Amino acid sequence: MEGPESPRISVLHVDDEPGLAETAAGFLQHENDGFSVETATSASEGLARLAESAFDCVVSDYDMPEMNGIEFLEAVRASYPDLPFVLFTGKGSEEIASEAISAGVSDYLQKRGGTERYTLLANRIENLVAQHRAEAGLQTRVRQQAAVADLGQYALTGCDLDTLFEQAIESVSAGLNTEYSKVLEYRPENDDLLLRAGIGWQPGLVGEAAVGAGDESQAGYTLQTEEPVVVEDLRAETRFSGPPLLLDHDVVSGISVIIGTPADPWGVLGTHTSKRRAFTEDDITFVRGVANVLTDAIKREQLEGDLRRAEQRYRALLENFPNGGVFMYDNDLRYLVARGEGLDVLGLSPDNMEGKTLEEVFPPEVVEIQEPRYRAALDGEKQVWTQEYKGRRYRVYALPVETDGEGRVGMVVSQDISEPSPGE
Repeated sequence: MEGPESPRISVLHVDDEPGLAETAAGFLQHENDGFSVETATSASEGLARLAESAFDCVVSDYDMPEMNGIEFLEAVRASYPDLPFVLFTGKGSEEIASEAISAGVSDYLQKRGGTERYTLLANRIENLVAQHRAEAGLQTRVRQQAAVADLGQYALTGCDLDTLFEQAIESVSAGLNTEYSKVLEYRPENDDLLLRAGIGWQPGLVGEAAVGAGDESQAGYTLQTEEPVVVEDLRAETRFSGPPLLLDHDVVSGISVIIGTPADPWGVLGTHTSKRRAFTEDDITFVRGVANVLTDAIKREQLEGDLRRAEQRYRALLENFPNGGVFMYDNDLRYLVARGEGLDVLGLSPDNMEGKTLEEVFPPEVVEIQEPRYRAALDGEKQVWTQEYKGRRYRVYALPVETDGEGRVGMVVSQDISEPSPGE
C-alpha cells in the first residue's frame, strides 16, 4: 500500500505593493521549499482567492486601500474562523496589535530590515499550520471514530443490509468530504463487482452498474492486493485501469478496502473525489472501520439466515415425523418439544404436552416404565425399549443431547411398529 505524502503548505500573501509581495514570496519559498506562495494586491482579491482555492495560511499587510489588514482579517474570520492568519505590517503600534488580537489574529509581526524577518515569518507560518493541522486532524479523528461507533450501534438495531449500506456510504462521504462513495458486491460467477449502494453517482447506476474484478478496476485490484488501495491521481495510475464508472465521473483520488476477509471477500467499500487529494492514514483507518462494521453485519445476517433455515428444516422434520413422535425434555422430565404425526393417534398434541412433565401427560403405568429410562438417558446412557400404549406397539429410543443454552437434555423418538390392521 502506498503511503500518503506529506502535504505542502499553501500560503496566500496579500500586500498592495506587488514588488514587496513577490519579494516576500520568494524569500518564504527559499526558507522552506515546502511552501507554495500565491500573492494578491488587495483584500478583495485575497477574499476572491480564498473562495476559489484552499490555503493553509494567510499573510497580510496592514496599510492597504479599500480595506486595511484588520478589516480583511475580520472578513476572513467570518468565513474561515480557524484559518491561520499572520498580520505582517510595517506599521507597529500597541493599538493595531490590540485590534488584531481582538479580531482573532493568529500572529502579529512587524516588517524590519534584513532577511531575518522572513526567516521568522516562515517559522511562524510553519508552526501555526502544524498546530492547526494537528487540531483539525484530532477533531476529524474524533468525528470519524464517532461515525464508526454510531454505525456499529445502528447495525445492531436489526436494520436490513441495504439500509445499513446507505448509512455507511453517507457516513464515509461526510467523514472524508468526498463526492462519491460506494458498496460493491463481489459476484464470482460473473467475475465482477455490482454497484449495490452508492452516493453521488449518476441516476440509474445503483443496482445495475458493475466493474471488473481484475486489474481493470480499482475495486478489482483491491481484491487482488488484499490491502486498502489509495489513489492520489487516477490519471497517472499504473497499477490498474480506471473503469468507466470512475472515469465518467471525473474521479481523481480515492480509497477502497475489502468488505469481508481477503480469503472470503464479500465486496469492496470505496470513496472517491474529483479533486486531487492525499489521504492520511487516519482516513484509511476510518474507511476500514466502516468496512469492518459492514463485514460483521453481513456475517451476522448470514448466520441468522443459516439458523432460520436450519430451524425451518428442523421443524419440518419434527412436524412430519411419520408414525410416531419426537420429544425433548429437561432434568425435571418436563417436555420442551413434542412433535410428530403419531401424536394424533395417541390423542396428544404439542399444546397438551409441551411445558408439562412426564407424570402430567402419561398414566402411572407408562411413567413407571419410562421414568428410569428417561433419567438414564440424561446421565448419558442411550436407551432402547418396546412399549404398548393405547393398543399400539412402539419402539422407543431415549438419548442425551448437548445444547448450548440448556446443557444436556433428553431426546425421545418413538416409532409405531404395530402390525397393520386389515385394510391399512
